[in-house]
Amino acid sequence: MPTALNFDDLDNLIEGAAFLGSGGGGPVSLARTLLATMKQQGLVPELVDWTEVAPDAWVASVAGIGSPNAAAAVEAPFTVAPRRMVQSLEQALGRSLDLLIPGETGPMNSLIPMIAAAQLGKPVLDGDGAGRAMATLAMSTFNEAAPVQPYLLGNETDTADNQVTANLTVHTPEQADALTRGIVSEASFGSSGAFATWPCQAGRLGEVAVQGSVRQAIEVGALLKQARAAGTDPLNALQALFGDRMHCLYSGFIDQVDSHTAQGFDITQIRMKADGEAGLTIYALNENMMAWRDDLPHPLGIGPDSLCYVSEDGHAFTNANLDDYLGHKDKRVHLIGLEALPALRKPVIVSAYRTALRPMGYPGPYRPLSHWNDD
Repeated sequence: MPTALNFDDLDNLIEGAAFLGSGGGGPVSLARTLLATMKQQGLVPELVDWTEVAPDAWVASVAGIGSPNAAAAVEAPFTVAPRRMVQSLEQALGRSLDLLIPGETGPMNSLIPMIAAAQLGKPVLDGDGAGRAMATLAMSTFNEAAPVQPYLLGNETDTADNQVTANLTVHTPEQADALTRGIVSEASFGSSGAFATWPCQAGRLGEVAVQGSVRQAIEVGALLKQARAAGTDPLNALQALFGDRMHCLYSGFIDQVDSHTAQGFDITQIRMKADGEAGLTIYALNENMMAWRDDLPHPLGIGPDSLCYVSEDGHAFTNANLDDYLGHKDKRVHLIGLEALPALRKPVIVSAYRTALRPMGYPGPYRPLSHWNDD
């Protein structure tokens, strides 16, 4: 039976997704603004496990896109466009969808499908296509099960005369990415909106999805809150939860952030320092893609492995919140590496990450965190 998620669950989801998102997924503060809107409107989503869903049930993904800052300027962001895109996708398919599923794990796009699903009276399937936030659609495991066709893209506005919907005919996720970045930059979109795609039967999607990612994010969020309440560093509790999959790569403070926007991406270099230790640089394409310590001839970690932030006092955050920590030596931060799950280690996914890493100066192969960091 579907489980109704209360607002504490959803707040835990936001915080846990901020940790798991590998630096991406938008600001926690904006996700909590969305949650406040859900409370105001009485929107209560339901989460369902894969074992409770018929293999022939139809499911698709819906997500917000574009600039979080632009979305924040909307009075009630992401409460209109995601629902419209699901309805438009159903019209294009000529059939109703039984469930929705997040496309990725991140504060915003873990919550946005919850809003649309509650509005439409559909449950949310516990999983996603990345287990982290992802920079491009080609990084999604969903591509192995479903085409990005139909691909519905719409702007975020509650004024009917200003609503714009595009049904794009694309054959690859790379084509969808390229067109999306151009369309969203148009004035009618104002740099934010939503898309719906990857329609598929649940049995087929379950073969490639990262199952259980929603409940895991909720669990991580609850763990971080417990650590804060106890006044303890969450590092040991996180290690107990993730086991050998987790590596603490560095502990220090955020010393410098250099960022610019190009082709729809925030390209960022984040410098961390610690007294008496070599510095470290994180390279991000919206999401963290590579970490490299100054005194080593190889990276500490590269995508699709996740590079996650958590402060010593138990707060997870994303690259959208770096200014809260920049230059504060008293705000010590752990950089946590999470080894990619098997679904993300398939050649087609690794290839998508290598495409993103080459312009950052890393032409080498993917090696899991354990390769770089185990003695």
